[in-house]
Amino acid sequence: MGSSYRDYMQDRDDQGPTWGHDTPTTKWLIVVTVIVFFLQVFMTHRAPVRSSGPSVDAGQSATVQLVSQTFHGMQPSFVEDWLLLDDAKVRSGQIWRLVTYVFCHPRDNAFSILFNMLVLWFLGSILERGMYRSSELLWFYLTTAVLCGLVFVGFGYFMRLPDPLLGSSACVMALLTLYATHYPTREILVFWIVPVQIRVVLLIAVALDVFTIVNAYQGNQSWVVVAYLTSLWGIAFGYAYRRFDLNLTAFMETFDPRRLRRSVRNLSARRRLKVFQPEPTVNLNEEVDAILAKIHEQGSESLTDRERAILQKASERAKNRM
Repeated sequence: MGSSYRDYMQDRDDQGPTWGHDTPTTKWLIVVTVIVFFLQVFMTHRAPVRSSGPSVDAGQSATVQLVSQTFHGMQPSFVEDWLLLDDAKVRSGQIWRLVTYVFCHPRDNAFSILFNMLVLWFLGSILERGMYRSSELLWFYLTTAVLCGLVFVGFGYFMRLPDPLLGSSACVMALLTLYATHYPTREILVFWIVPVQIRVVLLIAVALDVFTIVNAYQGNQSWVVVAYLTSLWGIAFGYAYRRFDLNLTAFMETFDPRRLRRSVRNLSARRRLKVFQPEPTVNLNEEVDAILAKIHEQGSESLTDRERAILQKASERAKNRM
């Protein structure tokens, strides 16, 4: 289990969100995301941006072209050029984008980052303080990002995706799913007014995404839209994580270089170690009797080296007993 006491707090109602020292993962995820957003806003560069189509100067990267389509009329950002999830760039080797895209949010929609960070603070701090270790929650968040990013890249292998992927919605929905598996009947205020059980909110979100997939299957809309349903993939991973009781921290520790070095050293030491193998226990008295009978019949000259050694061993053992 990610924590040995995951269900310890399940029925307690006093474990609300917090910004204390016992929730470092939640705090740092929020801090890093907010910093990246400000860098998105201020670290821009001048480049021709056409809102009427995807074409830009030939010297510009495909990522800049996609960003230009996403933020019509806005200058491209250096941060977005390097951090957004461009499926073509990932396939060319820029695998860091599978993680970094969740720390970016649309510059023209401050509500997106505000909503996601509020939900992250509310859910993350409760889960981190009450049921999961900080390292486990961090690996859960990053693993969700990577898996949902891989799904997006997979869609890009079969179709042209017009825009890059950004935003932490997949990770937030995975946290919401994890929280709902612990507290399914807890109520949240939708639009800060209507109280709704959290499992109902989750089912509505799933139903909307499934409806989008059905529409694409029926040909009512493009399959490209389905590629951007990262919230659904996040919900699926959150459910699988809870269902199979995964322990991501223990799994990641198997790749710890220090741990691998210790394992190699221990293996080498075991190979060099000479293990004493005691001789099998036998009935020494019976062997001595047989040897003495042989001496009586054939003489002492007929004894082999092994038989002489057995007699010597029996003689020494008899002396030690005196």
